[in-house]
Amino acid sequence: MEPPFIYGRKVGKEHFANRDEELEKLKIAIMSGQNVIIYSPRRYGKSSLVSIALEELGDRIYPIEVDCSGVLTKKELAEKISSAAIASWRGRIEEFLKKIFKVVRPKLLIGDHIEVEFLFGEEDTAFEEALQLPERLSQLTGKRVVVVFDEFQEVSNLGRDVLPKMRSEFQKHKGVTYVFVGSKMGMMRYIFQSPRSPFYNFGMHLILKRIPKEKFRQFIAEKFRRSGLIVDDKLIDSVLEITKGHPHYTQMLCYRLWLNAMLAGNRKLSEKDLEKAVSEVLNETSELFEEIWDSLTLNQRRIVVAIARGEKDFYSKDFLTRYGFERASTVQAGIKSLLEKELIVKEGGKYLIENPLFELWIIRTVGGH
Repeated sequence: MEPPFIYGRKVGKEHFANRDEELEKLKIAIMSGQNVIIYSPRRYGKSSLVSIALEELGDRIYPIEVDCSGVLTKKELAEKISSAAIASWRGRIEEFLKKIFKVVRPKLLIGDHIEVEFLFGEEDTAFEEALQLPERLSQLTGKRVVVVFDEFQEVSNLGRDVLPKMRSEFQKHKGVTYVFVGSKMGMMRYIFQSPRSPFYNFGMHLILKRIPKEKFRQFIAEKFRRSGLIVDDKLIDSVLEITKGHPHYTQMLCYRLWLNAMLAGNRKLSEKDLEKAVSEVLNETSELFEEIWDSLTLNQRRIVVAIARGEKDFYSKDFLTRYGFERASTVQAGIKSLLEKELIVKEGGKYLIENPLFELWIIRTVGGH
């Protein structure tokens, strides 16, 4: 039995909620050769969005999907790029190696997937060849090559020369579109928005935000209906009031509602069912939330409580007095540190707690007033 709501992994379009505008924009950008930078907080559906776009573009493109998570050296990055390129090759591997690699001859590791390994001592040459590989593939196949770097911000840790070399090579490529995906907002902004960065102004920015209630409501209602459950709009609004339109946590809470209904043989969901699901999720995550809370300084706690309560003017005299701050600069420093910890995000000119369930835990533990 496939659940109507899926979270925690890549999903196909059937389970992907209301990103139609972003999806079309991404596909058009890819086919027109416009490099794209996609970033948002974690669990907003970036990877699923890109995968769906690549799938819908089909044979018109040659996809190379590179996961930069855990990459420690230039050699490893070169191997990941090369292995991802081979994964989409439909001919003989020997032909691929002969036509694509001009200087180095990588070793092939045969397992569930074919992977490339370069010799130690040829890291620099292998890295340069890997960077040239997408354009060579475009010329060889006659297709637009699309290179997706997931968690691209990790590449900036590999050495001072890595980003300059990548930019220098990529800007020569005519048949390649690059898509850079990242979840560490501060690092991604620096890489692509700082005038001092080699990748400054390298592409179009596509920033994913939380999904508006009116769009998410229809998706949720249809999913419950198809699974045979009766849910009214008021209950769906209650779900979205808790999750604030966060894609991951909305799907998580709806999944829990569906699961409990299946276990109980219940066909009509109520506010009581929602409270049961919320209580279960909070009980399961309370230990984690307590650890996060304990790790915060007093000033950081004051700020997250204020955000959870819906405060907006963090630098007014009234706010400073009510929350025990002597100076506005202390609030500013606290907000900066919470952004760096990725515990809060800024969307639409206002601060939000990244995990809406943590926000609910704060309200129920510390108090909403």
